[in-house]
Amino acid sequence: MQSTKVFVVDGGNTLIKLGTFVNHQLVETNRFQELASLEKYLSKDDIVVIANVGEHQLQQDLISLGCQVLIVSTKNPIPFTNAYRTPSTLGIDRLCNIAAVHQWHPNRNIVVIDAGTCIKFDFIDYLARYHGGSISPGISLRYQSLNEHTAKLPLLHPLEEWDLLGLTSEASIHSGVMGSIKGELLWRIEEFNNRYEDLLIYLTGGDAQYFDLGQKNDIFVDENLTLKGIYALYLFQHSSVTLL
Repeated sequence: MQSTKVFVVDGGNTLIKLGTFVNHQLVETNRFQELASLEKYLSKDDIVVIANVGEHQLQQDLISLGCQVLIVSTKNPIPFTNAYRTPSTLGIDRLCNIAAVHQWHPNRNIVVIDAGTCIKFDFIDYLARYHGGSISPGISLRYQSLNEHTAKLPLLHPLEEWDLLGLTSEASIHSGVMGSIKGELLWRIEEFNNRYEDLLIYLTGGDAQYFDLGQKNDIFVDENLTLKGIYALYLFQHSSVTLL
């Protein structure tokens, strides 16, 4: 039997992520800051499925490489009910995350936490109704805002270890940024658990590594959740996606 290879591209706000699926299994992942680095992995006539929340030029660039480009978007059918009141403003990445977990647990209440450029919580109930969630600034955006909107605070980068008490200005920034995010995550997790029974929680995103939430809170951690969700929607939408 001939193997089926499909490339999946997650065009995010910060990075371009490429997943290679062979016979429906994710076998390789790569991350890039620009298309030029991605070109060496793709050839003419390769099937490339893309969900893009970044620059729209990305899909045109992929077409110029000669790839068969399939667009997964909020305008295409999805395997659950979208109860979001402004679907035209909904990021496709949020639906992809939900699509991934829904295919594994179709009759459960599920929260997905995506810790990336933004921190997003998304909820789907046991009746397969997606309700939305929350969006707040991610780690880098919080560090950047302190630097850009003050006269003297430096631009710092996240640390895995920080303390409640910052004994220097830099340590205080780390405590404030990292502590505020951890507090936000823990509070929302507690609130969801209080409101919904039989709840599953998934954590994904490039900054998930900074928060040890998995084992302590019975949270499933999957750094490739968005790629898997794009592929899940591609399989569901294969007869109706846009071929460019």
